[in-house]
Amino acid sequence: MLIKARVFEHYSNYNFKIPLDGGERLYIKNGQKIGAGENLFSKSENGIKESYFLVNDLNCKIAECIKYVSCIDGSYVEEGEVLAQKMVKNGLTVKQIVATVSGIVDLSRISKGFIDILSEEQENLVKSNFSGTVNEVLPGSNISINSPASALDLAATTIFDNKIFGNILFFNKENAVLSDIPNIDLKGKIVWFGSYLSMNLILKIFQRGAKAVLTYSMEYDDFKDIGLPIGVIEGFGRIHCDSKFSSELYKIDESFVVLDGSEDQLFVAKKEQREKQDTGFFVKELLGAKVISRHSSHYGYIGIISQINDLNYVTVDFGNAGKSIVDIGSLDFIVM
Repeated sequence: MLIKARVFEHYSNYNFKIPLDGGERLYIKNGQKIGAGENLFSKSENGIKESYFLVNDLNCKIAECIKYVSCIDGSYVEEGEVLAQKMVKNGLTVKQIVATVSGIVDLSRISKGFIDILSEEQENLVKSNFSGTVNEVLPGSNISINSPASALDLAATTIFDNKIFGNILFFNKENAVLSDIPNIDLKGKIVWFGSYLSMNLILKIFQRGAKAVLTYSMEYDDFKDIGLPIGVIEGFGRIHCDSKFSSELYKIDESFVVLDGSEDQLFVAKKEQREKQDTGFFVKELLGAKVISRHSSHYGYIGIISQINDLNYVTVDFGNAGKSIVDIGSLDFIVM
């Protein structure tokens, strides 16, 4: 009897590319073996002081945002200057977005609906938090690396590009739903702020500069209408997220990850690969296995297989939720 599926798949040699914008100082070369903590490159970057989402503020579509911009990319603006404006009510009224802080205008995210005001430039040193081998370094383009990795299947994504790269940040490691986020710079991060996210909170995360947001579940209407890079692990609505699952997921905090929109997967670059690679798990190896249920009566709950009943059914101990006899076809196996 074979296991139906595993939540995390593991690869000993996953190839990924770290994008380079140009102007980076590189510390690695082709064919070099790297380990966790080694310098990859350094670059000068500006943090985000304030961000404005034109879709909400001007009530327009993302594709239309650029035509309402009245500022110049890279220019310095003072507090109170007009950044964007739109005629409404048949031209009788002008709706404006006004800078609430002084800084440098950045229109690099206007295709996603944002105008950013940047702070002063700072030097940022990027280090590896994984091990691997450098395949190719192309200045101004990318760094290609082979590394051990784990992959998590996602229910759905709204990824515009095929892949989004960056370090993942688990800001909220509780299952409690947050109503607000602190004033922190999330530029370049792929962010988890909780197992369930509202539209209001997602917009605030992107206004802090996040590249993408990962969540366990959210409302389908929000997912369909957001027009921003989102990865949903389980599905739509408010779905139970077992604390055992989230505690396993939090182990990848600050890891370098790839959100693959074409494959609907999250790839995590790792320091080493210790997990068993063989996918042929037989009956005698099922006892004690950690599983997540896809059965409607305990969907999303995580438990331990405590008994093998026959070739199709096992008894699963769900802890406080009790024990239940479950069809093995409705279980996914968790190997982190």
